Amino acid sequence: MDIKPHITDAVSYWERKRITYNGVLALLVISCWGEDILAGTPAHWLGAGIVLLVLAGIANVLYCAAYAVDLAFQMTPLKAVWQQRRWLLFTSGLLLASTLALWIMLHSGMA
Repeated sequence: MDIKPHITDAVSYWERKRITYNGVLALLVISCWGEDILAGTPAHWLGAGIVLLVLAGIANVLYCAAYAVDLAFQMTPLKAVWQQRRWLLFTSGLLLASTLALWIMLHSGMA
């Protein structure tokens, strides 16, 4: 079985969704930490920037887990149904990421 068309399809779908995923998480960060970060000193901004880069990196590595699930379903007879319903995986992943991000931000002492 040639996996290349499945990978191409997955990349096409998931990379467009990554913009929404990162946008939602960025809005959560701004709403929870934005005022505190802006009220701090430049040293505070640097520290916050480093923390945000680390958290963004972790969020995007976890986002890549969707590729494994997507490719697994694409290689089954359920491919056509999966391609119409994979938005459910995106939505559940976005809800999980948002919940984790909010929990981290609200329990970090900054918000």
